[in-house]
Amino acid sequence: MGFIKKLGYGLLAIVAAVALFVLLCAMNPNLTKGLSEILYGKDGNSGLIGSNTSEEVSAGSPGLSTPAEIGLPAADSGIDASSLVPYMPYNGTITTIPENVLGRNGYTPVTGTGEVLSEAQAKETEESIDKGSDGSNLEFDPEIYPYYAMLDSTCQALYKQIYANACDLVSSFAPCKIVNTDQVQYTFEAVFADHPELFYVQTAYTEKYTSDKKVVEIDMAYYTIANDLENARNSFDSAATAIEEGARQFPDDYSKEKYVHDTLIQTVVYDASAPMDQSAYSALVNGRSVCAGYARAYQYVMQKLGIPTYYCAGTSGEDHAWNIVKLGDGYYNVDVTWDDTDPSSYDYFNKTDGDYAGTHVRKSLSVYLPACNGTQYRNLESSAPVSDLEDESSSPSQPVSDAEPNHYDPYFDPYINNDPQKPLDYESEHPESSPTATNTSGNSNTTASPSNAAAQLAVYGLKESDAVTTLQDYYNDCKVQLVSCGMGDHCFYNIVPESLFKTIESEYGKQNYLGGYMNSALKTIGASNCNIVIQAERLGGGYYRIWHNVYVW
Repeated sequence: MGFIKKLGYGLLAIVAAVALFVLLCAMNPNLTKGLSEILYGKDGNSGLIGSNTSEEVSAGSPGLSTPAEIGLPAADSGIDASSLVPYMPYNGTITTIPENVLGRNGYTPVTGTGEVLSEAQAKETEESIDKGSDGSNLEFDPEIYPYYAMLDSTCQALYKQIYANACDLVSSFAPCKIVNTDQVQYTFEAVFADHPELFYVQTAYTEKYTSDKKVVEIDMAYYTIANDLENARNSFDSAATAIEEGARQFPDDYSKEKYVHDTLIQTVVYDASAPMDQSAYSALVNGRSVCAGYARAYQYVMQKLGIPTYYCAGTSGEDHAWNIVKLGDGYYNVDVTWDDTDPSSYDYFNKTDGDYAGTHVRKSLSVYLPACNGTQYRNLESSAPVSDLEDESSSPSQPVSDAEPNHYDPYFDPYINNDPQKPLDYESEHPESSPTATNTSGNSNTTASPSNAAAQLAVYGLKESDAVTTLQDYYNDCKVQLVSCGMGDHCFYNIVPESLFKTIESEYGKQNYLGGYMNSALKTIGASNCNIVIQAERLGGGYYRIWHNVYVW
């Protein structure tokens, strides 16, 4: 009895202590906060109970959107989330949409409508409907088809089946796996996001399922052009191939990408009432579309060029679609629709997620696409409108950046332009105003003799030995001078003969200067960006001075 009595007193003491502690916590909130930090840590993950060694950002972290806000799939939706790190945008809401792009959206999310069947109806349906093609022999490269890689094995099997049946124009089939309505939804979304070549398939589907959401029948809808798919595909491939072949004249992926961007802007008109507006066909063949058509057309041509390019869905105040492109050092956002304004621009070309903050927020499966944080190909373009591809011969050249040059002389103009869509013209627009347009005798500038060349250079305190005479020497000299300049705002020049100047002009037009010296110089400096304005000054005597006005950071 004595033991039981002591045990009772002990329990009573514990209860009293707990009650006293609760009272103290109520009277002093700081005590509660301190205990919470001991147990869970200040961030909720580093304490005794809340320890978490993962480096992934918590979905509930301050300043980040929650999974529900950006449409992350539920646990049973068929997404293999174990290997995926979702993009979690800061301030995942749209703040300001520029006036010139207001309403330039039009993406319609992939949607399914369904019919609930009784157990008897479901059994009858399962017995009467075929599975069609299962596509089990298909393989999809995850770098080109990232949405496929997001799915678990069950939904990957369904993905292959949907794709194979779409290729065979099968309208109704039974799923090859036991799947629920959420799994079907996300699998359709993945198929349509990965495969713009399914231009003849509508992005809405129907399904029949039981009360517990087990899907027993899937029905796909096709545009009327599927009735003559061979001719439709010929038109589609012909339009895409024309752009592809134009892009292949350029030596690097960036220049090819820019050509595709510029060409779509010149050949497609934004039209909210365009037929087949969710299909790449509307943009490539019909020439009229909304954001979904622009993005899928861009994706398809870039895929043909072998450049990983993804369809990205989200919101820009309204449902919107754009692209993500893999180039060199990382991934970039591209919104061709929003660049196709009047005048057209590069305002949304090769931008980071930070650049898109407040205007573009990803949704649903697109949150699992790679974060866009590349810098090497960001802001390389002039802010001037895209040139008219149909009238290149009359397009004025533009500086390679909208920055003001550090050394600008009214006697020479910013002739050299790194836009491959514009002609490169080294002749001054006002030759009569330039003292270098005439020789010392007052006659028009003619082919220089050695003595005349030396005399002309001497006017500027230069001599022929100051000139670089080969393209490699030019690149080497530029790298040495740019590295010597380092970070910040600088200007340097080279002296080159006219024959080399024409080659250099072409190199800038083709973007070859990036590999020639720029990328290497920036790496040596430890910089990630460089704005550059190139200007050419005719010295006479067959020589030019090329000014490089740079801002490196």
